Amino acid sequence: MKYITRIALPLALLCFSACNNGSDSKSTDSATATAQQSTGPDYSDSTAPENWTRVSIKTTVGDMVLALNPEQKQHSENFIKLVNSGFYNGVLFHRVIKDFMVQSGDPKSKGAAPTAQLGDGGPGYTVPSEIKSEYRHFRGALSAARQSDDINPMKNSSGSQFFIVTGTKVPEAQYKQALETIAFELFRKDPANAETVRNGQIMSQSGNMAGLRAIELEVKEKMNPIIEKLYAEIPDIDKKRYANWGGAPNLDNNYTVFGKLISGYHVLSAIENQPTNMQDRPTRDIAIIEAKVLN
Repeated sequence: MKYITRIALPLALLCFSACNNGSDSKSTDSATATAQQSTGPDYSDSTAPENWTRVSIKTTVGDMVLALNPEQKQHSENFIKLVNSGFYNGVLFHRVIKDFMVQSGDPKSKGAAPTAQLGDGGPGYTVPSEIKSEYRHFRGALSAARQSDDINPMKNSSGSQFFIVTGTKVPEAQYKQALETIAFELFRKDPANAETVRNGQIMSQSGNMAGLRAIELEVKEKMNPIIEKLYAEIPDIDKKRYANWGGAPNLDNNYTVFGKLISGYHVLSAIENQPTNMQDRPTRDIAIIEAKVLN
């Protein structure tokens, strides 16, 4: 199950084709230390309040520590329950995309053959969405995987699968591009644009690429002020954190962020840099040896 979309679709496709229906939790990680030693402000996002529950993740390539946000109550409590039951012990990081994210939590991955199709396993339930705009997908964000909107319009999360964002640094132009999906949804829902959307669908279905391109340019022009408004509403600190620390803003408001990585960024990098096959599965298995609640 390919839960997570990496980048926004090309505008024509988006608009018209798709519209048809072992570290100590108090230690300072090397990535954070580098940021703190820089001459500029520290935009890293690898610390957490003391009341966030710490969970150690011992893997075959090193140890990480996650901190769970208690305000994301259902997701954090579910994760703690699964950790305490030993659910994650032995599962693989079955989907890894460099400069984007690493994903785990499929129980079918335990002892899976190299050719096994992974990604559709879970505990037999989902977790209701707790998506909040203030929790963003900065580098190190712990977020819940989920099925796509067409079969999961409520954006409920997988009961066990999660991902940790690696991402890239995001300059202003790239951030605005990441807002195109939200901007188009606002554009599409505006009754004043109904005829334009309908004409785009007709052009797409008939294969009239010249006509589709013309409408695409029209839509893009009309979306620009929407994108500018959305971007202006984002707090400056979040823009600076994406630009200087990194992440995947195209995932914001689409997946539930319920924690963050606070130690072991070198391990996260080691995982994301593993060679992968056509299904984004590492060619050398990377497993969670043991997950354990620390406090």
